[in-house]
Amino acid sequence: MPTQATKSKVLSRLKNIKGHIAGIERMVEEGESCSNILIQLSAIRSSIEKVGIFILEKNALECLAGNTEQTPEDKQKMEKAVKQIITFLK
Repeated sequence: MPTQATKSKVLSRLKNIKGHIAGIERMVEEGESCSNILIQLSAIRSSIEKVGIFILEKNALECLAGNTEQTPEDKQKMEKAVKQIITFLK
């Protein structure tokens, strides 16, 4: 994860997930209903998947771009292709 911006975004998302997990712990301790806990767990699972997709997308773009000079059109084509792959994988 070479760029600082990518690293910051991933860490922010992970801290958000961590907060959700703490909330679920409180729900369990307070005897919240199983259905409400499962809803929150589903939200966390979705958040984790989104972080993984974000990392995958950024990594793919960085690896494909490498250190080569690209025109804005080439960069757009590459970004579109990566987004199509990720959309297909969802």
